Amino acid sequence: MMRGMNMLVLMVLLGAAIRSCSAQTTHVVGDSLGWVVPPAGAIAYSTWAANETFVVGDTLVFNFTTGKDDVAQVTKAAYDSCNSTNPISRWTNGPASITLNQSGEYFFISTYDRRCSLGEKLAINVSTASAPAPAPTTTPTPPAASAPTPATTTTPTRSPVTYTVGDGVGWNVLVNTTQAYELWAANKTFMVGDILVFNFVNGTQNVAEVTKSAYDSCNTTSTISVYTVPPVRITLTTPGEHFYTSTYPDRCSLGQKLAITVNAASAPAPTPTTTPTPPAASAPAPATASATAPTRSPVTYTVGDGVGWNVLVNTTQAYELWAANKTFMVGDILVFNFVNGTQNVAEVTKSAYESCNTTSTISIYTVPPVRITLTTAGEHFYTSTYPDRCSLGQKLAINVTGSSAATPSPSPAATTPSTPSPSSATPPSSTATPPSTSTSPPPPSTTTTPSPTGSATPPSPGNSAASLSVTGLFPGMLSVAIMLLY
Repeated sequence: MMRGMNMLVLMVLLGAAIRSCSAQTTHVVGDSLGWVVPPAGAIAYSTWAANETFVVGDTLVFNFTTGKDDVAQVTKAAYDSCNSTNPISRWTNGPASITLNQSGEYFFISTYDRRCSLGEKLAINVSTASAPAPAPTTTPTPPAASAPTPATTTTPTRSPVTYTVGDGVGWNVLVNTTQAYELWAANKTFMVGDILVFNFVNGTQNVAEVTKSAYDSCNTTSTISVYTVPPVRITLTTPGEHFYTSTYPDRCSLGQKLAITVNAASAPAPTPTTTPTPPAASAPAPATASATAPTRSPVTYTVGDGVGWNVLVNTTQAYELWAANKTFMVGDILVFNFVNGTQNVAEVTKSAYESCNTTSTISIYTVPPVRITLTTAGEHFYTSTYPDRCSLGQKLAINVTGSSAATPSPSPAATTPSTPSPSSATPPSSTATPPSTSTSPPPPSTTTTPSPTGSATPPSPGNSAASLSVTGLFPGMLSVAIMLLY
């Protein structure tokens, strides 16, 4: 009898231990963005944290390159002022895994350079392990007002997909760009039944569905629907074009706007644009160095426009789309904008570009803004030598011609986008280029090339991954069992 009671107690203890372990969650900070200076500033990490639930026992994983960054836990006052002189704790080896062992507020920053002031900072609130996770906020589905095309009974041939608008960057004004959400939507297929999720900090944004004319003119005085409580979840119930923006002042004109085409069938539908210009199917042979002199004045192109030179919104095609409808000629200038010390620009061969091998480069530029004058016709390839940046899409291939004939950018193998580029065919004005302290790029430097080796492999990114760790559990339980039985 006594032995049976002891076994019952043992089973209860074992079940409680397993439940405790299974409740722990690993949060990869910033998901695929990692721990970097975010393109959108501090809003990127506050948006990420606003959609996570942290409890005692959970683990934060900060993905960064050892020797290039760090993470420090600091007080709230130090967090607010970006003062890293006296941190509570500091981790220098990436990826850094930090277990949340008590409830309350936690504050993390980078101590490198000006990274904290540029947005590399995270504040979270940790609840006790017994606190139930809050139910996700839901928002009403917008009414099917003024649908461009009547709904049909066609059933999609795939399951509904949930798209997080902007991925890890969220719904915001992104570095003064007007193309970020255009690029995000360009290679996606939206169908009836799919869901759009707009992540933002409550009270700082909203989401408004508007007509095409209101979208084009950024007139938000009359809207179809407005959603104010994040995360906003909108189910696509009707096929045709759908247009979204923010009613906050100037947000639409600064690029916080999204246009998509929803398809009721299985055939993909291209993203709507006001002046679509599809890129050529393949690049013609590069022009020779002795080609005819250009018949127009040189143009200055800001690579990525307002987004700058960075790893962008979990896409590997952003710069390919940016270049798709532009004509590059001898004498034109490329401007690469990035935060000093966080990136570089390397010109490489085609084979190095396709394999993302940056051990041998043609030229490297480290001081922004980098200005490169295109002096020879033919194909040119650029990337970053920082670890994993090339494979994550920070790479640009262009075709330079010496004549006035339009020549599309080269399309590297296996990376051709599935839909036409939404970019405008009109090249940006040279007056929109940020001021430069020099008219020529800094001299190449091989001694400043960051080494892509020596860093630990980061865990696979995702919103959250449940972790069950029972290592060492059963020896302890066995000891308890022996004591209870005897």
